[in-house]
Amino acid sequence: MTDDRVRRVGENEALYRLVDERIERLRSGSATITSDFAVICECANLGCTTQIMIKSDVYERTRARSDHFIVLRGHQLDDLETIIEDHDTFVVIEKDPAEAKRIAEEMDPRS
Repeated sequence: MTDDRVRRVGENEALYRLVDERIERLRSGSATITSDFAVICECANLGCTTQIMIKSDVYERTRARSDHFIVLRGHQLDDLETIIEDHDTFVVIEKDPAEAKRIAEEMDPRS
């Protein structure tokens, strides 16, 4: 595993998290707020645009940690990420290498 790969994966996932944060802000600003809403898979593949239905509480719990991301089941990178929550169609992953954690924290819009 190279530092370039770790950096690229971390940056790609953080970019998707930024998109999902914007979706969440738009959703929470609307008059009708539902418990479930769609986010984009936050995997490392920039070509992935799969939408995932998620509950607000799961989304907020995931966003509480800079190094946690929401990805479609099977989109996790087992050598760089650990599954910490399993929700059937998607999983919440935690970044493992220190470099990936650092990038995730630096690019976290909530920190």
